[in-house]
Amino acid sequence: MFSRIGKIWRWICALLILLISAPIIVFVAGYVYVEYFFNLCEVEEFSKTPSPNGKMSVVIYSIDCGAATKFNRRASLAPANRDFDPKIGKQFLHVRGEHDFHVRWIDAATVEITASDAAAAFGEGNIVQRESAMDGVAISYR
Repeated sequence: MFSRIGKIWRWICALLILLISAPIIVFVAGYVYVEYFFNLCEVEEFSKTPSPNGKMSVVIYSIDCGAATKFNRRASLAPANRDFDPKIGKQFLHVRGEHDFHVRWIDAATVEITASDAAAAFGEGNIVQRESAMDGVAISYR
């Protein structure tokens, strides 16, 4: 009798494990499939300027996700020794429109971002995100 209860208990445990793990496996597999095959956003990198000590870089880039997104320019701090990935980089500037940004490191802890059309680029209606410091780096805009 006890061996029969043991078999039933093992079947119940196996069924519970299957019922719990199957949705997790399907979700993870679906996420990987969609992310790998249907990542519709394109990242265009315009410049990568390393800091004087060579540890960090300021990357100027845009993200285009098709007709639903407008033109934009962004800037992130990223490790200088790696390929840039906007999911990992620390974005400190995001403005609407297409602007020509120039990066100048003053020292390893201070960077200056300039734009040829600064009034338009840094105007109130265009700024989505604008930080004055990040990860110990002071950021100024002109």
